[in-house]
Amino acid sequence: MSSKLKERLMARTAGVAERAESAAAARLPEAQPRASTMPAQLGAFRLEAREYQERIQQLQEQLEAAKRNGRGSMKVPLSDLHEVPGRRRYKSPEAYAELRENLRHNELMTPVAIRPRLEGGFEIVSGHWRTDSYRELERAEIDCVLSDSTEDQAALGAFYANLLQSDLTDYEKYLGFKDIRQRFPGITQAKMAEQAGVGESVVSALMAFDDLPAEVLALLNEKPSLMGATSGYALARLVRTGKADRVVLAAQRLANKELDEGQAVKFASADPSKHKAPPIASSFKIRAGRGTYCDVRQAKNVVRLEFQSEAEAQAVQSALKEVLEKSAAAAQDAQTSNPEK
Repeated sequence: MSSKLKERLMARTAGVAERAESAAAARLPEAQPRASTMPAQLGAFRLEAREYQERIQQLQEQLEAAKRNGRGSMKVPLSDLHEVPGRRRYKSPEAYAELRENLRHNELMTPVAIRPRLEGGFEIVSGHWRTDSYRELERAEIDCVLSDSTEDQAALGAFYANLLQSDLTDYEKYLGFKDIRQRFPGITQAKMAEQAGVGESVVSALMAFDDLPAEVLALLNEKPSLMGATSGYALARLVRTGKADRVVLAAQRLANKELDEGQAVKFASADPSKHKAPPIASSFKIRAGRGTYCDVRQAKNVVRLEFQSEAEAQAVQSALKEVLEKSAAAAQDAQTSNPEK
């Protein structure tokens, strides 16, 4: 463990007793004299602080021993590892199953990064899925290394460590950058791009999710893979031009698998008032006595004939073929004699 981490942890525990005194006093019933409970309360908190300092010292000794043995990591019981909400990143069930089976048969090559907790045990900085795999494999402990990062730095490191993984959707990348912006007010997109090792245009495209309507973001929270950054950026631009309602409708149709991403963007950008009216069809009936011999329907360049029987349709088809062939020959002759038309 670095001296920086040790100093920080020692500083955190140094004031425990003092804070405990005021907290214990606030909890005391008015009818009970302070003197009868304060020594016990204060002694308990001082004992807790001393035990925590001793635990830190033990961890430092274990890590130093591991380094002397060429390991650089130490074994930690799985029961001592705790997850911090929001730090775990997405992994598909297929990818997780592959990781678990790999660890069933092979040694763990990348130790889990952890930070000590004031209340005991450790929080996982990175390695959540490796930890889950070991638990499912009913292992008792896992190799870990101590991280001397702060809470914000741990969240930042976990996000950047996962940023370029193929399993992470564009929307989840956006959520990660959004979390960074909240943790570090005033940070620019250029700075986030530099820290992540990606182009500023990549961060800009991802942050366009910010401009999508709440209804669309709700759909993305349910299914982060619903759309990528390219489609999200295009839809966000349409929102800024006043087409939020069309964007919501397009996203809903995308979620219902009625459209793909490209079609959703095209649908959202279309102007409903400029849709062309469908061609007006004309129809008539050819009668044979009181009955109908054939229904004829024509719309633009399409003619549809419907007969009462298949035999009649086949008979007319032969005659119609002869008529069409003569018409085609006449059209060809006309084109030959008048090539400029």
